[in-house]
Amino acid sequence: MKNFIGVFLITVLFCSCDPVADMVANIDNLTTQDLILEFISFDQNLNKMLEIPTDETAVFQEVFDVGNDFLEPSLVEYDSVVVKNSAEQILKVYKPNSSGKNIYNINEYWLSSEPYKRGFRYEYKIYDEDLE
Repeated sequence: MKNFIGVFLITVLFCSCDPVADMVANIDNLTTQDLILEFISFDQNLNKMLEIPTDETAVFQEVFDVGNDFLEPSLVEYDSVVVKNSAEQILKVYKPNSSGKNIYNINEYWLSSEPYKRGFRYEYKIYDEDLE
């Protein structure tokens, strides 16, 4: 009986644990030029810059969260995303309400997968035609 109670308590303890999820969001530069992506926020401490050489991938966000069973990239803290070439020329500016292909539209333009339970992978691909 003591063994049963011990096993029961351990089982209840493990079943009541919060779920753990992780997410990685990558941005792929499939253009013919090196790109600089600047994520601009009202709070300058949140500003972020990614340099992505042509045909390379950069990690945009990596999140590990206890208590969550679903994660996706978040751009809500950014007012705009500016895409530049290596000469610092602005090629494209994304805003949350920009029309067409938009980095802010996670459900429409990011490829997503769940390679294992509560492990989420996202990819945003930038092509030459996206910058025209």
